This record gives sequence, structure tokens and C-alpha cells, in this order.
Amino acid sequence: MADLTAEEFAQRAIDYDLIDAQTMDQVWSEVGSREIALGEFQNALLRRELLTNYQVERLLKGLRTGYFYGDYKVLYLIGTGTFARVFRTVHRETGKVVAAKVLRRRFSDDAKRADQFMSEGELGKGLRHPNICPIFEVHSESSMHQKGTNYFLIIEFIEGQNLREMLKVRGRFDPADAAKLMIDIVAGMTYASEQGLTHRDLKTSNVLISSNGRAKLVDFGLAAFADQVQEDGAATNPRTVDYAGLELATNAPRDDHRSDIFFAGCILYEMLTGKPALFETRDRTKRLSAERYTKFEPVAKAAPELPRSIAMVVNKAMELDPDRRYNTPGEMLLDLKASQKKMEEGEEAAAGDIIMKLEAEKIPEQVPKEQEGLNRTIMVIEANEKMQNVLRERLKRYGYRVLIIGDPDRAMIRFEEDMQKPADIVVFSTVALGMKALDAFNRFATDPHTKDVPAILLLRAEQEELKEQASLSKIRDVMMMPMKVRQLRNMVRDLLNDPKAKDA
Repeated sequence: MADLTAEEFAQRAIDYDLIDAQTMDQVWSEVGSREIALGEFQNALLRRELLTNYQVERLLKGLRTGYFYGDYKVLYLIGTGTFARVFRTVHRETGKVVAAKVLRRRFSDDAKRADQFMSEGELGKGLRHPNICPIFEVHSESSMHQKGTNYFLIIEFIEGQNLREMLKVRGRFDPADAAKLMIDIVAGMTYASEQGLTHRDLKTSNVLISSNGRAKLVDFGLAAFADQVQEDGAATNPRTVDYAGLELATNAPRDDHRSDIFFAGCILYEMLTGKPALFETRDRTKRLSAERYTKFEPVAKAAPELPRSIAMVVNKAMELDPDRRYNTPGEMLLDLKASQKKMEEGEEAAAGDIIMKLEAEKIPEQVPKEQEGLNRTIMVIEANEKMQNVLRERLKRYGYRVLIIGDPDRAMIRFEEDMQKPADIVVFSTVALGMKALDAFNRFATDPHTKDVPAILLLRAEQEELKEQASLSKIRDVMMMPMKVRQLRNMVRDLLNDPKAKDA
């Protein structure tokens, strides 16, 4: 390279079909001499945008490949991943700018993997949605200058950056901005789900944000290929391990379609709090650990000032039990849009209000001598661990036996199987269960095993209209949150027809 002259460099550019001879003659005329220094000549070509730095570096090294993929000229490297490199390219004739995702050589030499890469590319090629980065073409071609075959996809080039990069700069998003981007992401997921496809590699780096602020998912259709990529005997795609760990922790079937929803919730969590929900580690065993999917900080605690509705979307999307998660991306999309509308109206309480209000409630230093809850059992149906702990602690101080159950169906089974009723009164909370709590409250009103058991439905302030759907009676009532535990105790005694005096 040190002995290379400007003329020799120019000839390489012509030989490798980067610049035609006529254009090069024009450059020589403009620079005025063929005795020009190599560095000065390179700069002249760069200023005229006849070459890019990527092309110059390869020409200086004498590399004969990597300048073209099919009809597309490579301008520069955009990024690298486990199994492919992505380049910004331009069509030789039309000038259309696109991206080329090129399978790495170590995988393209494996016929089985190369075929799968092509098959997955063809699968993704059928997706056309504003929030999914489209695959335009799927190619394989042999090169005269190297052994083997190049396998590559031509996809949309998006001017912008990925969500992971944006989070590094911004730290966290305003809830309204996070909701807008998440609606884009889940809209793309919903469309793909309707075509029978899941993503299986949802993460912030697979979300591209265009210059006009639209979120687009990339690598739809390529997750099955990534699943098979191995290096040194271990999967090299960490998210593939994450999906496996989640499904092991929840006893869900492999490739459960609801796993995408959990990781969409993780993306929203990180946008809202500025930190990942799951602790980061490169250790495969730790990534597969069930604790990783159960011991993250609740979003309402990590960011208690969040609007309650957006926090509830995170909670439901990240339910450990897949049966309590959103069943489809479409369900999540509806809640996201409802939350966006509430934020626009600007009258929503903060996510931490319910829990903080309960925690802040003043408790008498001494429990009254008369134990109001003596020989009384309250069953609380609530899936939010923080809310469970608060209610258990407060009610037990007044002598109540508190039975916590996270699933309404299990509560019903308890009443069906126990010869003696397991609780004197049941409290259904919508903090984590939402509509599922209302449905269970109404079901308890008609089931022969529970219809005579007093019950209370706890509704969030924004759910007041659901009161009209609740089956109420003399022993069944609704309480709005935020509330004080004193108010809850008073209602319990009312419904139990307890003669003990109410608190003042």
C-alpha cells in the first residue's frame, strides 16, 4: 500500500467496476496532474462522492470482493450481528438506496444453514406492514473472485437509529412517546401474528426508529435461523436463550406465541424506566434461571410517577403465567391505545398511587384489645405481589386470617373442594387482574359453591364504569381505589353483618 500510486489506485477502482473509465478521466482533468499524491487523490474522489471510505479502505488493501451484491453497490457497513453483516447499498441503475443483510462466510459454507437462511428470508419477504422493515429480495450468488456463495437479503434502508442506541442517549422516554413507539411495535406484531408468524427475537436493537419517528421491527422471519446458529457449542443469540429461559420458568410450550408479548413488555418497561427489566448477564446458565424472570422490580416501584394505565400494560404483558398475559398482540394494542388516550386527556393517577397510599396509611401503634377479625378469614384474589403484601400486613394487624390467591380459577377450586368454606369473605382486586377480576367476581355470584359468600370488588378510579357490569347485592359491593384499609375493613364488617362498631 505504501508504494501504491494515484494512477494504480485509480486503475483498481476501474478494474473493480467502482468507477468507469470516462468518469475517471474527468477526475484527472479536474485535479490537473497524474503526479498527485495518493492521499490527495483519494480525498478528491471522496469529496466528489465517487467512492466511500469503506471502498477506499478495501481498494488500498487490494481486496477484490465485497463491493457488490447482485445489482447493488456497497457504500458502507451499517452493522454486524451474530450471523450477518448489514451494508448500505445503492442499485447500479436506479440509484435506489437499500440495505443488504449478508450471511457470514462461516454460515454460508454450511449448506443446511444457508438453505434455512434463504427459506426464512422468503418467509419474511411476504410481510408488508408500515411497522415491519420489509424484505424486498432474497439472493444467492457465486463470486468469480472467491470460493463459495454469497447469501443475502435486500431490505429497506431506514434512515435513523435503533431503539437500543436511542435509549443509551435518552436514558428513558416520556410515557406518551413510549406509548407511541410501542403502539407501532405491537401493531407490527399484530399484523405478523395474523399471518401466523411470531418474531422470537424481540429486543431493543431489533426496533429501528426512522427519521420521522416511526418504529419498525427488523428480522421478522429470521429467528428460526438464528435459533440454529451455534458457536463453540452454545447458542450465540442471547435472546434465543432468553426465550427458552422464559418458557422453562413458566412451563410454557416451546415457541409459545405469548413469549413475544412478554419481551414486548420488557421493551416498554425499559423505555419507561430507563433500565432493563431482566438483569444483564452473558452467562448462559444465569440467562436460563427462573429467578431472572420473577425477581425484577415492579414498574410502579421503579417509576411510581408513571400514568397508571401504561404501567398496567407493562404488568399484564410481563405476567409470568402466560395464561394471565395478553393472549394476542392485538389485545395489548387495544390497551396501549386506550392508555394513550387517557394520557392525552391528562387526568390519570400515577401508577404508584394505590400502593403508596396503602403504605402511607397510619396504623395504630397498639392493636385494639377487641380483635375485630378474630376467627374471620379474608381471601384476597390479587396477582400483584406488592399489593398482596400490603393487604396481608394491614389486615392481619386486626386479627384477620388472610388467604392470598393470585388466580381466580384456583380460588373457585378451593371453594369447590373444601368441605368447609375456605374464607368468610372474598376480595377481588383489579390492580393486576383487570377484567379477569370482574369476571371472577360475577362468576362467584352465580356458582352454587360461592353465591352466598360475601365479596368485594376493588376497582381502579379509571374503571368506575365497570361498576355497572358488577353483580351486586346485600353481600356483594364495590370499593374504588385508591382507598384506606380502614375503609376496606368497614365494608368487610358491613357485608359480614358484623355487630362490632365501625371506626370513627
